[in-house]
Amino acid sequence: MTNRSVFSAAEQGLGYFYQPRFALLKILSLPEDTALLIEKEDDIEFVERNGARSLGSLKHKAPGDTITDLSTDFWKSVRIWLAHYLKTERVLSNSRFLLFTTSTVADESFLTRFCEGAPEDNSRADAAHAAIEKSKSQAIINIRNELSVLNEDERADFYNRITIVDHTPRIQDIPAEIDRLLRTVKRQSRLPLFERLEGWWMDLVIRLMTGERQNPIHGYEVSDK
Repeated sequence: MTNRSVFSAAEQGLGYFYQPRFALLKILSLPEDTALLIEKEDDIEFVERNGARSLGSLKHKAPGDTITDLSTDFWKSVRIWLAHYLKTERVLSNSRFLLFTTSTVADESFLTRFCEGAPEDNSRADAAHAAIEKSKSQAIINIRNELSVLNEDERADFYNRITIVDHTPRIQDIPAEIDRLLRTVKRQSRLPLFERLEGWWMDLVIRLMTGERQNPIHGYEVSDK
């Protein structure tokens, strides 16, 4: 779409469509006994057979967008994750926290410490604390105050549970990613299969989000379909 109005909510709208499409991509790549919840504790939530949980925040941003030290995308997610962490007994929690974003983490940002493959150590908590102390934003100051309930060990444990996955596929690129996961299907059948699968999936997600369906969606349901 070109020549958008300054009042256009296109990117925000894409974010809503992105959520179920991205969830489908992820559940296809996870073990079949993985359970999926949407809009429960976070945008998406994956539960493993052993009860371990991964809470995921999804951010579908404008092309070229970057994440910096005080990006609200990160800190608002931290607030959601902190509430869950406190509710699930802090260091005894069995949860991890994921920020999936189409943006890129800025090279100079301390948030590179949270990217996939980065080591988990106390430097994460120290860098996060130093960054948030500089903010004059009332919203981030409120988050800083909420984080103050954690002691030093809990703060290190909390931040070491966070992973940022940047450069995630944009909404229009996900069908191609799913196509790669359907390599056992004949090439000429993959597009109609994807179209039918996504239609069924969207209906399933709607029923889950409206409460018509109470149980989480499992990966084996997608395989069976």
